Amino acid sequence: MKLSKSFGQIFLHDKKYVHKIIDSLNVEGEVVVEIGPGSGIMTAQLIKKAKKLLCVEYDPRFYKLLSQRYQKYPDIKIIQSDILKFSFSRFRKKVIVFGNIPYHISNRLMHYLVENRKKIKKVHLTLQKEFAEKLSACVSTKTFSFLSCYLQYYARVRKVFDIPAGAFLPKPKVDSSFVEIDFYEIPPCVAKDEDFLFTLVRKAFMNRRKKITNSLSEFKDKRDFLISLGINPESRPQDLCLSDFVALANKLLELPPK
Repeated sequence: MKLSKSFGQIFLHDKKYVHKIIDSLNVEGEVVVEIGPGSGIMTAQLIKKAKKLLCVEYDPRFYKLLSQRYQKYPDIKIIQSDILKFSFSRFRKKVIVFGNIPYHISNRLMHYLVENRKKIKKVHLTLQKEFAEKLSACVSTKTFSFLSCYLQYYARVRKVFDIPAGAFLPKPKVDSSFVEIDFYEIPPCVAKDEDFLFTLVRKAFMNRRKKITNSLSEFKDKRDFLISLGINPESRPQDLCLSDFVALANKLLELPPK
């Protein structure tokens, strides 16, 4: 079957990496939502481990193919839907999300998963390597960014291993990475106002080469304020860890309005 460029379809065909991914999963007794199963290469392996499998396929051709193949399997349900419109509210208990993601929806999908985190226990995704590195980046690295802070506020993020471009069909121009996202019940550091926190973080990283006192105008003449929170005024945004940003946001909300 000819793959659709508009859907961003690339499928893992190298059996070594198929088995490496499956072996890394702990989904026994779990309900798994598979994003974009395509021809069902991973589906056939997942159902051997999962309690129940819901396959969310956007392409009507693959939906038809999988529906016919698994119509007699009571533990597999094929759903034709855009994952960004899929309702997680149908689940009474938390599920595990799995998938090989079209690169062009990666950013929107992260936000959608965060929005639905109350129904998601863990996420296992194959993503573009560069994007995966941003998600799992450590403080004071070039890849540490707003996206790093955003996702790491809600979850532990771990890049499990890289997958070369040649393992996929059609072969993409870049390598991929297999990533594990484990949502917290309660974030390790809690912001009083999450919208305010992420507005602050986004603003800081828009000027990531500048010192924090220049990238955030709120702190231009407040070196002592930063020092009182244990933050070096000479630091740049990527040198502040997530807990630093949370402390800044929370403290700013305590200040009397001008």
